[in-house]
Amino acid sequence: MPNYESPALYIDFARLPPPDVIETIDFEVLLKRYQDDVLSKNDKLAAALKLEQSPTNIVLEAEAYGEMLVRTRINSAARAVMLAFSKGRDLDNLAAFFGVERAAGETDESLRRRAQLAPEAFSTAGSEGAYIFQALTADPTNVRDATAVKMDDRGRVKITVMARGSNPVPTTATILLVRDRINSKGIRPLTDVVSVVPVRPITTQIVANIWLYPGPDASLVMADIGKALQKVRDNVSLIGRDLTRSAIISALNQEGVQSVDLISPAENVVAGTDQCVIIESAAITPQQLRVE
Repeated sequence: MPNYESPALYIDFARLPPPDVIETIDFEVLLKRYQDDVLSKNDKLAAALKLEQSPTNIVLEAEAYGEMLVRTRINSAARAVMLAFSKGRDLDNLAAFFGVERAAGETDESLRRRAQLAPEAFSTAGSEGAYIFQALTADPTNVRDATAVKMDDRGRVKITVMARGSNPVPTTATILLVRDRINSKGIRPLTDVVSVVPVRPITTQIVANIWLYPGPDASLVMADIGKALQKVRDNVSLIGRDLTRSAIISALNQEGVQSVDLISPAENVVAGTDQCVIIESAAITPQQLRVE
């Protein structure tokens, strides 16, 4: 039997190509268009258009600026109806189309993900995405991530829940909220036996030595490394995401770095479907190469 996986679980909005409807706006291009249009009607104004402070140019600049504002507003309106870009009240109204309402204190990022997953909940067959949506919806301000795994052929399903904040392990209250929602008669398929468990964190530390080329300010290089490592943290701090040595080394290899010696972790940190990787600390020691 073919295995059909839901695109909603894997589509990363950040990797989508820019929409064609979003226009790149350039004031100088708009102004040149106005100037060319005027010259096509009266070429005797060419000298006046060469003077930036001429009345003719001032009027055309005002017209071009006004058109730029209108085009910018059109871009904003287009983004407002796209799930990948919508924000604030625009996102509230867009999510309502999917039957999703923002919880008190819920972020745009959380609401956007729930809206993306909402069609999964239209299924009455208990798809993976449907269970994840219901887990996120049970407590949107406290549940950061969730997974649903089929345990066997007898209908046993395990839902793993990860909390927001510095401690990824959810409270008992959050687990109960998720459990009660998923096991309610209107949501859980009759043939499924669902358990809800907290995520199991895997803690690790990053320890590395780096050698810098002569010249670059070490503080600037370290700042770039810090930003790159934060992206690694953000990427792996979800359920089931592995922390690979290659990702860490790539983050450490910023402009100005000659070589990297990654000491810890000594091997890839592999997370199971009920685990998440937590990077507790990062100790990066810079060394300057000797100038012979």
